Amino acid sequence: MNAKLVAIYRHALETGTREVTLREAVEAVGYSEKQVKRDIKVWQTLGWVEYQAGKGRGHESMLRFRPDFARTLSGWVETSFSTASMADAAKWLEWDWPPALRELIQARIWNRFGFEQTEEDRFVFPRTRTLESLDPLDIHIAMEASLSRHVFDRLFEWDGTTVQPSLAHHIEDTPFGFRCYIRKGVTFHNGMTLAAKDVVYSLNRLLARGKQVWLFAPIERLESPAPYVVDIHTKAHRAYIERLLAQTPASITYEGAEGGVGTGPFKLEKRSEEVVRLRAFERGLRPRPSLDVVEFVTFSETDYAKWSAGDDQSLVKWIAEAGARYLMFNLQHSWLKDDVTARLAIQRAIDKEAFVELGGERHQVAHGFFPEASRPVPAPEAAVSSCRPLRLLHLPFEVATEDAALVAEQLRVAGFTVETETYTIGCLLQEETLRRADLILCGEMMSEDLDLAFLAFLTSELSLVGKLIAHETELRKMMDRYRQTDMSAWPWLHRDVERHLTEAALVIPLYHVARERRFPSFLGEVPLDVFGHPRYDQLWIRHSV
Repeated sequence: MNAKLVAIYRHALETGTREVTLREAVEAVGYSEKQVKRDIKVWQTLGWVEYQAGKGRGHESMLRFRPDFARTLSGWVETSFSTASMADAAKWLEWDWPPALRELIQARIWNRFGFEQTEEDRFVFPRTRTLESLDPLDIHIAMEASLSRHVFDRLFEWDGTTVQPSLAHHIEDTPFGFRCYIRKGVTFHNGMTLAAKDVVYSLNRLLARGKQVWLFAPIERLESPAPYVVDIHTKAHRAYIERLLAQTPASITYEGAEGGVGTGPFKLEKRSEEVVRLRAFERGLRPRPSLDVVEFVTFSETDYAKWSAGDDQSLVKWIAEAGARYLMFNLQHSWLKDDVTARLAIQRAIDKEAFVELGGERHQVAHGFFPEASRPVPAPEAAVSSCRPLRLLHLPFEVATEDAALVAEQLRVAGFTVETETYTIGCLLQEETLRRADLILCGEMMSEDLDLAFLAFLTSELSLVGKLIAHETELRKMMDRYRQTDMSAWPWLHRDVERHLTEAALVIPLYHVARERRFPSFLGEVPLDVFGHPRYDQLWIRHSV
């Protein structure tokens, strides 16, 4: 059975006959006549169709379905979907099925989501996009960061208030910086034993190729004087270094398999556009997960929405996010980079209250990126200095589209000409995308370590803001103050930086988000990580006895 035959059969049903012409069959599937004829020979051999070649002018070639084909197709669905992998089932769901049969197939697939207990405990969950990189150096999306922390460990872990030892069980001060002692007996997912050389490799790779150069710059170099000892040469104080080494980019990976092999509670078993499969790791640093397999299957947004709507007992959690949705001036490629007066005029034209009034996840007006400390910053008056058109880019999602429409409306009232276009998450930081933008609507969720996340947001190549204001001299001077200031005083530095972002019209925070996270009822009470995603290593299935 294949997609072509199903599409032709649906066409036959819609025309109320068991027969279709070869021409109609070709139009129904969008393939060449030669390709369709090749398939027809196979279908004839299997006894599914009959084919009569047209002879003479006016006599078209005809394809006729056998009288019992409906039963044959339903039987194939029954047999195949009960044994197929979820990835294969997701592909089959894309076929052009007759509506009634498609609903049956959807029901079979939805019933397989959630916990599955056979010879092993599995958790299967749908997702609406393919996974971006799991390489700790490339991650800039919360979902990927959450999964990465199930695959990789770090020298230390930040629990939101304190630093906890992880792969490093002890750290001590030295004249050159710090000496870390690595735990013995920790194994990578490929069976190799973790040693200091692996830590040195991972962190040197971060220093050489990482996208958060400013944040990790205080680490001068790393050495290993003994198999389980790592020396960190730095002038930074201990609290900063420990928290720095607890960040996702500082995850310890295996040389040659940086995006796939770590020491975390799950190992990456499969990754493709259709499926991502994690399997519990038996010899990890942390306790073995109760689940044996966690699998994410890619489905269309339409199918995902139907599945979500079908779970009447969905658990809803509202999570107030640190960070904000914001409007970014393109300070590298747009004419706005040289026209601060126009930027200030745009800033004055934005009514932030109007965004919150749109409702949904728009929680409160943002004047910075820390919701609890969000306070208005007076912006200077400015007149429009240019009538040049503005191109506004936004994500193609409903909320972002609504935000873009409101921004455009407010700016037009202020006398600007505005065009809107969309961009995709994967293309945001590409030069081709940035070169066609004057203004960009984006969002930042800071969930790991709020202080360091804010610094990364302003300096990292993986952040839109960090990328576009990398050469802003005054801001860089302010950022350098962090390295000479005790971390207990950083909140005051944060306020100074946010004030500068407003006064210099570099970024316009719009609103803070309280995101609705929906979890299927079969999850029970969901333990969440710092990114607002489930802690899969803490989920378990109650065995029936």
